[in-house]
Amino acid sequence: TTLIVIPGGVGHLEGTVVATGSIPLEGVAVNIATTTYGAVTDAQGHYHITNIIPDDYTVNFSKYGYISQSINITIEEDETEILNVTMQPMPTVSVTGTIVASDTGAGIAGASIYLVGYQNYNTTSSATGAFSFPAVYANQTYEYTIIATGYTTVTGTINVGATNYNMGSITMNEVAYAPFGVVAALNDIYTAVNISWQAPDPTAVDVTEGFEGTVFPPLQWTQIINNTGPEIIPGVLPTWCRFGTVNAGGNPINPPEGNYQAGLWWDYEHQDEWLITPTFNCPPMAYLTVDAYIYRGSIYDDHYYIKVSTDNGTNWTVLYDATAATGGWNYYVSPIYLNMEAYGGQQIKIAFQADDPPSNDGLWYGWFIDNLYIGNAVQGVKFAGSDLLPSRSKVAVEKVSSELVVAPYPSRDAIEGKRELPTVRIDKITTPTRSERSLQGYKVWRLTSGNEAIPDTWTLLTTELITTLATVDSAWTALPNGSYRWAVKAVYTANVTSVASFSNVLNKETQMGNIVGFVRKQNNQPIAGATVTAGGISATTNSAGAYSLALSIGTYSVTASAAGYQPRTIDGVVVLPNQNTTLNFVLDPVANEDEYLPAVSTELIGNYPNPFNPETTIAYSIKDRCKVHLEVYNLKGQLVRTLVNEEKANGHYKAVFNAKDEKGNTLSSGIYFYRLQAGNYVSTQKMLLME
Repeated sequence: TTLIVIPGGVGHLEGTVVATGSIPLEGVAVNIATTTYGAVTDAQGHYHITNIIPDDYTVNFSKYGYISQSINITIEEDETEILNVTMQPMPTVSVTGTIVASDTGAGIAGASIYLVGYQNYNTTSSATGAFSFPAVYANQTYEYTIIATGYTTVTGTINVGATNYNMGSITMNEVAYAPFGVVAALNDIYTAVNISWQAPDPTAVDVTEGFEGTVFPPLQWTQIINNTGPEIIPGVLPTWCRFGTVNAGGNPINPPEGNYQAGLWWDYEHQDEWLITPTFNCPPMAYLTVDAYIYRGSIYDDHYYIKVSTDNGTNWTVLYDATAATGGWNYYVSPIYLNMEAYGGQQIKIAFQADDPPSNDGLWYGWFIDNLYIGNAVQGVKFAGSDLLPSRSKVAVEKVSSELVVAPYPSRDAIEGKRELPTVRIDKITTPTRSERSLQGYKVWRLTSGNEAIPDTWTLLTTELITTLATVDSAWTALPNGSYRWAVKAVYTANVTSVASFSNVLNKETQMGNIVGFVRKQNNQPIAGATVTAGGISATTNSAGAYSLALSIGTYSVTASAAGYQPRTIDGVVVLPNQNTTLNFVLDPVANEDEYLPAVSTELIGNYPNPFNPETTIAYSIKDRCKVHLEVYNLKGQLVRTLVNEEKANGHYKAVFNAKDEKGNTLSSGIYFYRLQAGNYVSTQKMLLME
């Protein structure tokens, strides 16, 4: 027997959809509103919908680039209704504008302009900054993004109507690139801080890492490993490591790009595992993206951090913590995106840290990463769907057979995963380039560590712009104990100033050293009870003529005096931390000297003895109060020691040269020159250091 079913009580709908000029339109969606009835036109523009329950309906016709239509129709029983439609293309209008610079008002050439909406468009500005989109679909809303190297990105929304749309002049603000690599270091005698830096780099390269190299960690990367256990699943350790596709629970975990990825697996033992990039110059206007296979929202007090350090890893700031995020599993669906603009121009490190709970009994989830990117590329978007499957727990590993587990990524906790909506993916589009604008110079500040965000508390060291890449903070010895940093800003035309780049931290502590020695008569007999003074600190010699002065590090003028003897002052005595500086005095009886008489002329008298070893005394007199410089040079004309650098009143003076340079190193034998400059008086003499 044959059963023949003849539909009854229904109607049908068919027709042809054409464009202007009777051109058939393929791919038109034909849908009956509030029902499941629908069809799509074929290459001839035909459509056919069968078995429609008789009723009054609204039929919708839609196709990308054409004006949608809605037509009311009545479907009769056992009738085929013919509904032909002519669709009109959507009108287009032009969108124009001009991109200008904030500092000069001139047009910006090579700026990239993006419109995202019903259709996406992009173009580039001309030499005058002008741009034009000649055919943009009308009556639509578009989000725009304007990018130009050296300027802050401009974004916004425009509502394009039925007429041409002029966006007018769009002003882009200058990006003031910051200097980088700021280093603060004490000088050799601990009296001043030398600050140096590198010039701003507008073309700082992007940072990428896909873990495709044969060495792990990658070149110049570092690890902190606290769990040295074996592989937990084949190929994956309980600390950061490199691997290809791995099979966890029956389904493969594939690297999203290339053949390798990096990651670690949970364990029952303590885990505090770090993977750290080398130090690099963060590009201006930068962002960070990294593909992540990670659980968001752990409730077990374990943490999956991305951190940044601006002081070579001494201190770390949390940029991201998956535990603080929401959404459950991210199976490489969407990258982690972090804004890095605040670190543009600075030397930074990035760390990936997986830290178990305070109970130190291991992580609850594994964590894989790939495709790390840090740069300032333009962001494009595309949508990608994903099937997210249930996860499995540590308990499940023990209690559930692997055939029943469908998750590609088993976790420690038995948490049911949920399907997620399509997620935005990040594309990278290279930004246009342009020449640098004028850098005028730099400003430098000193600040207490911890006050980086409070510039009103900083001390300006450069009242005028400086153009060199270094300066000296000579106030170190006068500073109170504490932790200090130095901030450098670049200053551009129109007084546009960059963000500050900060140096390393220097800790100021009162460091001590000693000046020790003897005070003797001309016949080498000790003078007991003599007073030796330096920096407001005094000591009295014992019966052997010995003394010891405990002083903070620095350079001093030391004076020895005793009743019946001419006092003697020796300038330029350097005290180094935790070291003894030996300084001996020979005092002359008052009756044998005329040093108390006023000096009648400024004169470099000479040195005695000459030749000498190990020390000689240089005598000079000053008539009028003035700034005095007494310096020692070698045969090459290089300065080896400054003995006096201070104001002197009328009088007779002596300075002892102990044949050592500024660093306390013993000089080799040979001829040396000593030079006295006092006001307008300049005189140079030579002396011979014997072996």
